[in-house]
Amino acid sequence: MRETISSRLRRAFVRAGCAAWPLLWFSLAPSAWAYSSDIVLIRSAEAPSAEQDAMKVASQFYGLDLKTIVLTGKAETASLGIVEQKSTVAVAVEANALAAVDQNALLKALRRSGGNAVPLLILGVTPETDSALLSGWSGSAAVSVRRLESPTGLDYGVGRVAGLTQQLSGVRIPFPGRATFYFALNTTSNADEIMAVRKGNETVPVFIKTSLGGQPVFLLCRTQPVGINVPDRDPYSVMDSFAEVAPEMMFVKYSAGDRGWHAPYHYANFTIDDPWLREPYGHLSYKGLLEEMEKHNFHTTIAFIPWNYDRSEASVVTLFREHPDRFSISIHGDNHDHGEFESLQSEGRHAAALKQALARMEQFQRLTKIPYDPVFVFPHYIGPEEVLEKLKAYNYLATVNSTNVPADRPMPSTPLFALRPVTTSFAAFPSFLRYSAAIPDPAGAIAVSEFLDNPLFFYTHSDFFAKGIEAFNGIADEVNRIEPATSWRGLGEIVNHLYLIRSRDDSTYDLLAFSPRLEINNPSDRAVVYHVRKVEQNAGDIKSVTIDGRPVPLALQDGGLSITVEVPSGAHRTLRVEYNNDLDLSSIPMSSGSARVYFLRRSSDFRDIWLANSHLGQIMTGLYYRYYYTGYGKYGVAPLLAIVFVLVIICIGAGWMVLVRAKRMARHVVGGTQISPST
Repeated sequence: MRETISSRLRRAFVRAGCAAWPLLWFSLAPSAWAYSSDIVLIRSAEAPSAEQDAMKVASQFYGLDLKTIVLTGKAETASLGIVEQKSTVAVAVEANALAAVDQNALLKALRRSGGNAVPLLILGVTPETDSALLSGWSGSAAVSVRRLESPTGLDYGVGRVAGLTQQLSGVRIPFPGRATFYFALNTTSNADEIMAVRKGNETVPVFIKTSLGGQPVFLLCRTQPVGINVPDRDPYSVMDSFAEVAPEMMFVKYSAGDRGWHAPYHYANFTIDDPWLREPYGHLSYKGLLEEMEKHNFHTTIAFIPWNYDRSEASVVTLFREHPDRFSISIHGDNHDHGEFESLQSEGRHAAALKQALARMEQFQRLTKIPYDPVFVFPHYIGPEEVLEKLKAYNYLATVNSTNVPADRPMPSTPLFALRPVTTSFAAFPSFLRYSAAIPDPAGAIAVSEFLDNPLFFYTHSDFFAKGIEAFNGIADEVNRIEPATSWRGLGEIVNHLYLIRSRDDSTYDLLAFSPRLEINNPSDRAVVYHVRKVEQNAGDIKSVTIDGRPVPLALQDGGLSITVEVPSGAHRTLRVEYNNDLDLSSIPMSSGSARVYFLRRSSDFRDIWLANSHLGQIMTGLYYRYYYTGYGKYGVAPLLAIVFVLVIICIGAGWMVLVRAKRMARHVVGGTQISPST
């Protein structure tokens, strides 16, 4: 999808109010799992605060239970027994409850055998917080709290604290507001400044780490003073959503460690939409791109239009077959004709197109011996939810697009939704978010995604390389710098390995699966048992569940599929869920039988391969994408016809010029000998 359409859709969702959608991530509700860990929040008898809301988001993201203790006096410290429980991985105290907390009793409850201590966070600190309490709980590191305002906005700056800031170290993040509070530190303080707020050349700490006799203590100012307007958050922006809860997310991740949800691998992918295997395809040279991938360590997936199944050039086919570590193929629509999957109430047509896409890709695989990934990229923008239902039924693995919410569903407004690029909230089918490589993302956006263990999906079109085949190198280098362990892979391989795990007290693991096909790896030196959970809506949809091809009993519990898998040391197991359908590839015709589709595909070739090589052609293409869409995915017929008319005139004019030139050359040649004009 072109970015202009994505932007319009996002604005439309925001204007519509971004109605909340009930998330189907039962995984984020720890009660569905037997061995969840806990975060304990201690607060006063006042109403729940913004700090509690932020802790709830962070706890849910990492799969922890947030348990609350309300204190009104030190006599209630007996209720701190919950802090001593083995399941407690961290404790947070709101600053307005500090007067009711017995410091010695709490520090004692935080101690564990072996000299370890559960991390403590004091949050919501303001200028009204008693300075003696602030000094006592910070080990004399902080002496007071002050206010900072800016009419033009502020920025977060992340420090470098071992084991805590990780990929965020040294990164700048837009601050979600124009005012905040900050700590005035003792000049002799050795506190670690985890996060600071920048106003021009002024930098002030808002999130610090200190120690009380070996007890790690984190202190966080209230980042949003009461009465200050907060800019609207882009519901699709992981950066905006993370900025609202960044300190709490960092603290919870640090405290939970392996007991919180985490991905065992870091993945990235670069996808180019539309081209078929022709050298070159407009500005895209496959040979040139391969050289850049090997120099800068990245992988490219071609989102291949199935209509082109029998058009591949032998030299490019050989290139793909010899370099599967650098090139891969996924599915981009079927005919890629306009409105192919965008209209509602077209279930029969949608199903036929999805089946034909698979039949064509199977034929492509037979002709080229190049495997393809059954990962679907919608033409233009994602279709309605019923298309996702069909994708699931026909055993596609996932869909990856510049929006991950179906066209007929509202965008959830909670920050929790935007913090992961994948959702199974619609048709219980994995829908992934990807980002345009043509719009440079700051290093902060990449760093935030890596910190959250999110895969990075970038996409573009062949015109991205108009200024050179090295156009993507800068992004690839930035990703590899921020997280050197990043693995660049094809969409299918990433989806097959994309899951979250967390450790249990009994040395087994919970595993949250997104994809219906999953390869579970065990790199450890012992056998590991994984308790797998996957969202499913209806057991009747499932045809079979297998592990390494062997059927296993079907068990549905609390809206999800539950399977226990033991993986030997250094081995892997492949879990596969297949669904009932009416798919018979042998009976599906390869041809669309449509002159309209033929014209669209041929004109697209002309646009991408020939017009792209001239300045006038680039202007025409820009006008096409500027005026073709009249608003929120609706097609403007008049502008389209006008552009087609101009293209036809250009073609006729070019043909006439070639003919005239040929006749002139013929007059100047006699018997194979060129004659000068003066003869």
